[in-house]
Amino acid sequence: MIGRRALGEMPWGELAVLAGIWLAIAAFVFPRLLIGPTAEAFGGRSDYTDFGDSLEKAGEVTQYADLALARSAAGNAIPPPPELLGDVTAARVAWAYAVGATLLFVAIAHVASRRGPGQFARDTGLNRFDFDRLWLPGLAVAITYLAVGAYGRVVDELGIDLLQSEVGGLETTLRDPIALSLYGIATVVAAPFGEEFLYRGLIFGGLASWGFLPAAAVSSALFAFSHLDPGTLIPFIAVGMVLSWLYWRSGSLWDAIAFHVLFNFLSFILLLART
Repeated sequence: MIGRRALGEMPWGELAVLAGIWLAIAAFVFPRLLIGPTAEAFGGRSDYTDFGDSLEKAGEVTQYADLALARSAAGNAIPPPPELLGDVTAARVAWAYAVGATLLFVAIAHVASRRGPGQFARDTGLNRFDFDRLWLPGLAVAITYLAVGAYGRVVDELGIDLLQSEVGGLETTLRDPIALSLYGIATVVAAPFGEEFLYRGLIFGGLASWGFLPAAAVSSALFAFSHLDPGTLIPFIAVGMVLSWLYWRSGSLWDAIAFHVLFNFLSFILLLART
C-alpha cells in the first residue's frame, strides 16, 4: 500500500473501465477528423499548425523561388506560393473541439460507470471539498514541476531525440487571441475536469481493487499515451502516478483536479511568458 488510503471501493469494475476507454477513444478521434471540414466550412484551411521548422520553411521557399523563376523565364504562369503558416480559423476550431471532447469525458465517466451525477459525486468524493487540504496538491505541483523540468534538462543534455518533447505546433494559436483563449480554456479548465473524471475517477477508481500500483500504472499510462507525444510519455506517467496518489490518499477527486489545474495553469503562464 502506498500511503494512507481514503478511497473506498467503487461500484464499477473492469468492464465499465473498458467501455469508458472505448468511448473516450471515439470522443478523442472523431472531433479531430472534423477539424479540417469544419474550418473549411468557415472559409479557412485545414492546417492549424505551421509547416515544419525554420529549415524546412527555408527549403520550401527556395524550391518555390526556383520554380517561379523557371516558370517566368519560360513564359508560364507562376504557381501560388506555398502555405507555410497555419490557419487561425482551423486553430480556433481545433481548440473548440478540444474543449468539447475533453468535457465529453465527464459524460463518459457517468455513462460507463452507470452512475448519475449525484451518485458519481458521492462515490468519487466530489461532494466533499476541503479548502484547507489544497496545500498538498500545491506542494505536489511544485515538486513535480521541478522534477519534470530536471528530467527535460537531462534528456536535452544527453541528446536523446526520442525522449525530447515536441514543443512546437502552437505558433498559429499564439498569433490569434481567440485561438489562444480557447487553448487556455481547454488546458486550464476543461482538461483538468474531463481527464480527472475519466483517468482517475472512472479508470483508476474502477481498478482500485487491484491495489494502488497496478491501478495507478494503467490509468497513468493511458493518460500519458493520450497526449500523443513520445517525449512526454515518461514524465506524464509520473504525473499520472502523483494524481492517482492524491486521489487515493484523500478519497476525493478535488485533490487531483486542483493539482491538474495548477500544473496546467503554470504551463500556460510560462508559455505566454515566452511569447
